[in-house]
Amino acid sequence: MSLQKIIIKLFALFSVIRGYNLIILMLAQYLACLFIFAPEERHVTILTNLKINGIILSSILCVAAGYIINNFYDLEKDRIKRPMQSYINKQVSQGFKLSVYITLNAIALIIASTVSWRVLLYFFIYQVLVWFYSHKMNRFALIKNLYMVILRTMPFFALVIYFDKFDLTLFFHAGFLTILFLITDIVKNLASQRVDLIYNYNSIPIKYGTRTTKRIIHILILLDILLGCYLIKSHEIGLMKYFFMFSIICFIINGFLLWRGKTEQEYKILHYFFKGMIVAGVFSISLIEINPLTLQTIAQNFR
Repeated sequence: MSLQKIIIKLFALFSVIRGYNLIILMLAQYLACLFIFAPEERHVTILTNLKINGIILSSILCVAAGYIINNFYDLEKDRIKRPMQSYINKQVSQGFKLSVYITLNAIALIIASTVSWRVLLYFFIYQVLVWFYSHKMNRFALIKNLYMVILRTMPFFALVIYFDKFDLTLFFHAGFLTILFLITDIVKNLASQRVDLIYNYNSIPIKYGTRTTKRIIHILILLDILLGCYLIKSHEIGLMKYFFMFSIICFIINGFLLWRGKTEQEYKILHYFFKGMIVAGVFSISLIEINPLTLQTIAQNFR
């Protein structure tokens, strides 16, 4: 096999496993460890902790495997929905994808077993749930959206198991993120109605209509606005409060644009904007401890 073909296959595999999403997930987990789960620990100690690195690596491998099996079942749909990505993905055979899927899951479980039996069991259950989503749940309106959001937040709860730490601040942060994921996923359904209808995917807009779907999204937006206000007012979150302020403004603007939206292109733009808010939320985790009184302490942690 020529070098060019190898590069094309690697690029295609990177596309299948949504490599950019994995990078964001990995960054989010490390930032959560540094600023939420163990802010009192030296940063170097956290970053060199083999068990923490093992949990994060297991998460990345499991999520990558999940993207592969989901791509396997959604291949026909993606030919219309993502024609360019579908063409790239065709450079990797279905048999090879399944082999990589099994290998990634196996490696993830081996690594998890070196951390603890609880982490091993957690990731095994996660892998089963991911397979069940791709195999059975992907065609059920609303339930599949809730199911997918749970799957997206589960890698973070593996860290909860390790650190054995779960307080109200973390609970409300997780709630805000979960609702934002759900909003993003439902807006994505609005943008893919035509393809879902062709392949008989029972999405929320197909089953309940566009108007009802928008109402559901606006209720979720209102819940996140209330959560954001509560976190700003009642919790010590450092400069991250500006992210929540920014999010509230974005929710109000996007809610108005969503209600007026009529075309798939408009919904796609809103979907990407909500995804951008998720990325901004990931980077803003590092602002939780940053205020004039703690800047010196943070600087010392890196020495």
